[in-house]
Amino acid sequence: MRLVQKLSLALILTTSTIVAIGGAIRAQREVAVLEFDRVRDHRLMGRAVGAAIAAVWHSDGEARALATLEQANVADGRVRMRWVWLEGGPPDMHTAFDAAMVLATPMGETITRAVANAGTDGMRYTYVPLAVDRHRRGALELSESLSGQRRFAQRVVLETIVTTIALALASAGLSTLLGIWIVGRPMEALTGKARRVGQGDFTGPLHLLQKDELGELAHEMNTMCDRLVLAHERVGEETAKKIAAQDQLRHADRLTTVGKLASGIAHELGTPLNVVSGRAEMIASGETTPAETLDYAKVIIEASEKMTRIIGQLLEFARARGRTRAGATGASTAEARTACALQPLVKKALLLLGPLASKRDVELVLDGEVGNDLQAIADATAIEQVLTNLIVNGVQSMTRPGRVRVDVSRHEATPPTFVGGATALYAVLTVKDEGQGIHADDVAHVFEPFFTTKDVGDGTGLGLSVAYGIVQEHGGWIDVDSVVGVGSTFRVYLPIP
Repeated sequence: MRLVQKLSLALILTTSTIVAIGGAIRAQREVAVLEFDRVRDHRLMGRAVGAAIAAVWHSDGEARALATLEQANVADGRVRMRWVWLEGGPPDMHTAFDAAMVLATPMGETITRAVANAGTDGMRYTYVPLAVDRHRRGALELSESLSGQRRFAQRVVLETIVTTIALALASAGLSTLLGIWIVGRPMEALTGKARRVGQGDFTGPLHLLQKDELGELAHEMNTMCDRLVLAHERVGEETAKKIAAQDQLRHADRLTTVGKLASGIAHELGTPLNVVSGRAEMIASGETTPAETLDYAKVIIEASEKMTRIIGQLLEFARARGRTRAGATGASTAEARTACALQPLVKKALLLLGPLASKRDVELVLDGEVGNDLQAIADATAIEQVLTNLIVNGVQSMTRPGRVRVDVSRHEATPPTFVGGATALYAVLTVKDEGQGIHADDVAHVFEPFFTTKDVGDGTGLGLSVAYGIVQEHGGWIDVDSVVGVGSTFRVYLPIP
């Protein structure tokens, strides 16, 4: 409705200004016309009466002429006429202004002036010099009050003001009604439709009967909403496909890692299996005493529990997550993220990867304070996969005995542009290896899917890509520093509670 008010106000001001200017011009013109008519009447009357007075003066004398002049005053009360002597007359017979000016006027001609008097409306005087006496000169004086002219001017101004106000009120009412009907209601409907679209509601097409620009806008908004519905459906389908593809990639990466772990765990299972087999054969031979049989059984139980624990860890890591959670297929969801301690996750990952590292003569070391209780808002299982990928990547990059160090710390950092946000404290997981390092040209590509610097058969190029995607879903990011021949350092930034 604010638009209607602005349009109405603009129309009222424009109309009122035009009418006021036109009224002022008309008032000035009519007053000027009235002034011209009155002056002309004075002169015509002065000449006519002057000629008659002069004729009577010459034929019947001064007394008869002045008597005739008095009768003329009685007949016309608006204009007062009298005889004045310009020279040689009585002292009280003076003119309204300088007599010399009247004396300079030719006989029979007229001179008219308006004289303003203090406290009055002023007077208009007209003088007609007449030759009625050879010894002295006189003139016929016509006088009229300007009050009638003033009242006429006031009436014209009042009529102009009343007309302006009436026209302004009529314009206000008409523009308001038309504005509400033509602009106000359609704009409210369009605003409501835009607000619903902004909230994600594309239903309820907008119907405007008018065939103007607003009607065309409503039609285009309806068309836009139809297209947005189709686009929203396509985005939903593509998102579902993307989530499924990401889950498949992550699960494939986990299975790849499981395969790598299996080679290291096989050695760990070999010794307990030999113990179980040997003790079982001795029991089966019947050569053991009851006490030895009991001892051998305890040894078999301990070895079985160790193998069960190792295999359980491997299965837990390999199992796809979240199948029972609203149909999810493994992607990290916001519902699964809670405040979790990071150091226990690191210890669990180091324990799981210990056999793989030992097989390559690599020592896994947990740096930082013992008992560090630093927490992050994260899906524990997803972050465990990130750690596993980074540690395995570090172990495989080492061609000589060495160490892979993992550290848990807290740092103030500014997120990169693609993450966004202000500078804040973040939980940082640091994985530092002593491997071959990464060339500067390859650092920018290490997180791309299927990019790998390893030999054919040693890597799929998915591990770092999957890890990066998981961390980005958590609102964090991964930085990497690497020096060829020295090693690489990966830092995982995660939001803290």
